Amino acid sequence: MIKINDLHKNFDSQAVLNGLNLEIKKGETIVIIGRSGCGKSVLLKHMIGILEPDSGEVIVDGQRVADLKGKDLVQLRMKFGMLFQGAALFDSLDVYENVGFALIEHTKLPEAEIRKRVRRALESVDLVDIEHKKPAELSGGMKKRVGLARAICNTPQIVLYDEPTTGLDPIMADMINDLIIRLQSQLKITSIVVTHDMTSAYKVGTRIAMLYDGKIITQGSPNEIRNTQDPVVRQFINGAAKGPITDKRNNDFHF
Repeated sequence: MIKINDLHKNFDSQAVLNGLNLEIKKGETIVIIGRSGCGKSVLLKHMIGILEPDSGEVIVDGQRVADLKGKDLVQLRMKFGMLFQGAALFDSLDVYENVGFALIEHTKLPEAEIRKRVRRALESVDLVDIEHKKPAELSGGMKKRVGLARAICNTPQIVLYDEPTTGLDPIMADMINDLIIRLQSQLKITSIVVTHDMTSAYKVGTRIAMLYDGKIITQGSPNEIRNTQDPVVRQFINGAAKGPITDKRNNDFHF
């Protein structure tokens, strides 16, 4: 479904993606783990054409993303749904306008059909009769679920989840995990989850890949990652303060 070849991206003199290679299969749920600021969200932005690589390529469903412009890029993006970190709802719009945003802006569907799809998307995330509410009237968990409804409202082939459990209490976080699993099963979508929440990663992922130093350094099933002997991966998944990740970071500082 998605193939990433030798992807490089620098911001000023900082290499964020440094020869990253990854293949994502149709229908799987791949979880990309790594420290905050390691480039996980940057990788997602390359998949939907918000950022262009300095070199390398991203191919989605046979199309090279960097080659697409205008309407062709919009059509590619309509294959995606995205749950942004913090939900990223538009404060001035109500729930109906937020969830149906892509359909309102990029299709000529009649309003009755859009309302039907919005209602169905909200029901999929266990929300009913809230179309008239504004984001300020919603709890954190409800905002996440509205963001998820928006991500699936245009019946995408691929859904991107950027830190879906961040800022939620453990019970609500587990509810979001269950929704990710249920939607993947019901809609037969390809799911890409970016997180540093290992409880979530182990639960939702069919495959886990770790991003470190701008590359995917390992990938495998949740059980394989849980039992890895790689010291970098072990430090991250165990949340240890000492290890090769922090040793390297400390060596990079000059006092």
